[in-house]
Amino acid sequence: MVILSGGFILSCAPRKALVSPTGETAKTVSRAERTHIINEVIQHSTYYTTFSGRAKSRITMNDKETYDVTANVRIERDKAIWISITALMGIEAGRVLITPDSVKMINRLRNEYFTAPFDAVYSFTGGDLDFSSLQSILTGNVIAQAVSRYVEVSAMETGNVLSSDALDDGGLSYWIALNAGYRPVTVLLENAEAQRIEAAYSGYQTVNGRLFPFETALSIRAGRWDIQASMNYNRVAYDEAVEFPFGIPASYKEIQ
Repeated sequence: MVILSGGFILSCAPRKALVSPTGETAKTVSRAERTHIINEVIQHSTYYTTFSGRAKSRITMNDKETYDVTANVRIERDKAIWISITALMGIEAGRVLITPDSVKMINRLRNEYFTAPFDAVYSFTGGDLDFSSLQSILTGNVIAQAVSRYVEVSAMETGNVLSSDALDDGGLSYWIALNAGYRPVTVLLENAEAQRIEAAYSGYQTVNGRLFPFETALSIRAGRWDIQASMNYNRVAYDEAVEFPFGIPASYKEIQ
């Protein structure tokens, strides 16, 4: 995550805050408190070279199809995100490999695969959700945009909030609620096309001196897609050697 000095953070006036989705009244904090909160968020972020985790997951597609699966997640910081989904009897249903340059997916149940440049993700956010933001969402870190010059810092009874409303500019708006330890508990991302990502984090535990949310709920709404996923981790490790095997069988059909 980008490290920013307090002077840079305060060099420009923040944009207006996104309205609290909880309906609570948010009060903008002082400049000094704003600097303090952002610096605390940076200091309490989890830094790592590699991450690996295994989670029991329930995935629902468009309120119609629900799957109970196991997700294995591996990340090499700023280089690759690898996810393998296994169903009953340990049979792999799909695999995903994301790098700063590309997105690749295999559907083993249908013998299909998909490849695209990472720019394809920009169709969701207008270019505001980059690889760094994606790995932050998966590991429970605050996205880099939320410690930038544009962030609005507010206080509510339940804790501090980082927000920015860029919808008028066609950009990405975010609303991030923090716990007392300056870690995210609720994240909302939305673009001008009403496409939306939500994440809720709980069950923080210390792993190798780092805090990680062992319970994560994700929601993605974009066009005709409505994906809900709950992830309950039973294994998490940092800075272990990781591999990203990804081979596409010659018999598989490419989908667009």
